[in-house]
Amino acid sequence: MKDSIVAEIHRHRAEDAKRLNYDLHAICEDIRKSQAESNGKFVTWDARRKRLVGVKRAKEVSAKKLVAIK
Repeated sequence: MKDSIVAEIHRHRAEDAKRLNYDLHAICEDIRKSQAESNGKFVTWDARRKRLVGVKRAKEVSAKKLVAIK
């Protein structure tokens, strides 16, 4: 069973790649340009990494407390 939404995304992606001569740098630049022109909110990897590090630290602190309680 094919998902029509996924098929449409793949079709658009293939059209964009062909339009940009399958040049990865041009494709990435086109994505950055589209993001800059949109009003959307984008999360960078750095923001995600900081959040994940915070979660990891919170778990480490909780684990230390559990060890200290024992």
